[in-house]
Amino acid sequence: MYGPIASVLWLLFAALWIFQSSALLGLYHWIQSLNTVFEVIVWIILLPWVFSLWIWQTSLALWLKILIIFVIAILTIGGSTGASRSRSKRRRI
Repeated sequence: MYGPIASVLWLLFAALWIFQSSALLGLYHWIQSLNTVFEVIVWIILLPWVFSLWIWQTSLALWLKILIIFVIAILTIGGSTGASRSRSKRRRI
């Protein structure tokens, strides 16, 4: 169930980066402006994406930002779909 949601969120992240990259910075600042309790909840629920937003606003080289965010996206999507595949294999046995 988490796999399709993660994929859609990463596609939205990529679309924002391609078409309106300033929105990523605005989104990060919006998350920071939340009440501390809500900010922590958002960080916990959306950790890979919020962490990627944090990476995006750092002063790292552009190629390094893209590489790190790409690795996080692959791990998020791969990890969420891999777990469901292994569960379905166990059910068949």
